[in-house]
Amino acid sequence: MIRRAVPAFLLALAACSTPVAVVFDTDMCTDCDDVAALALLHALADLGEARIIATMASTRNPAAAPCIDAINTWYGRPGLPIGVPKGAGKFQPSKYASELARRFPHRLESADAAPEAARLYRELLLREADGSVVVVTVGYMTNLAELLRLPAEGALPSGADVAKRKVREWVCMGGNFVGKPARDNLQLGNVNFTRDAQAAFAAIRMWPTPVMFVGREIGSEPSGLNVGARFGELKEPHPLRAAYELYFGGVAKDRHVADPTAVLYAVRGRRDYWDAETRGYMDLKQDMTFEWKFGRDPGQGYLIKRAPDRMIERVLEDLMMRR
Repeated sequence: MIRRAVPAFLLALAACSTPVAVVFDTDMCTDCDDVAALALLHALADLGEARIIATMASTRNPAAAPCIDAINTWYGRPGLPIGVPKGAGKFQPSKYASELARRFPHRLESADAAPEAARLYRELLLREADGSVVVVTVGYMTNLAELLRLPAEGALPSGADVAKRKVREWVCMGGNFVGKPARDNLQLGNVNFTRDAQAAFAAIRMWPTPVMFVGREIGSEPSGLNVGARFGELKEPHPLRAAYELYFGGVAKDRHVADPTAVLYAVRGRRDYWDAETRGYMDLKQDMTFEWKFGRDPGQGYLIKRAPDRMIERVLEDLMMRR
């Protein structure tokens, strides 16, 4: 591959561009690539490409929110708002969340001390410019479904109205977009949809702004994209290294990059990494199977691989390993 120098005017343009306002919503308990995705988002924020508005937990695991807080604190952003589900929600165990919270400093001692995610979404989105925020979910859609159910209260508009006005795009990691037309029969797995299926059905069917799905075939099965083994080279103490060592029982190993690819798209867009199918929509059934239907255009799309696998791995790994 020929590497060409980036013209100075493009570097200056990138430096002056407005950072993407991001709300990051994660289960932060079942898979170590949630930690990698948050590490990637902090790296992009350090580079001035992203501005993190909040980091939400979509699971009822009580260690998830303190774990998120510990990661945010390690990356120099201890004050980031964190919301959690207070009513509906699913519990999933974790190999690393409670231990990361134990090892690394943080302020939020329990999920009980965190505000309700849906109301925090509304509060924070109302502070942002219209059509400016990107919401990226790399876990369950519990919080988004609850946001859409929030009624108007006094001077506060409904959650659906706030989302429609303030959110530019929802980037949703989930689904398997295989074949033409793409369809998902769940044979490859799809836990971000199935573990809180009721929330996924409501959020995807009711979401009022454009949605880009980042399917598992992009960064998980059967994509072949993997990073993680090199995280063992990171100088301790480091939450990314610790998460992968805990997940794999002692030694950091390569793992899929489903969640990090969603964050990379949320901040940088397609670039030369991906193409996208933006005609049609996901015809989602209540059992979480779906078929991509053409004929109407509600603003949905899904990513298609374009760049070589090793290129994407290199981009992700270099960003996640920077301090």
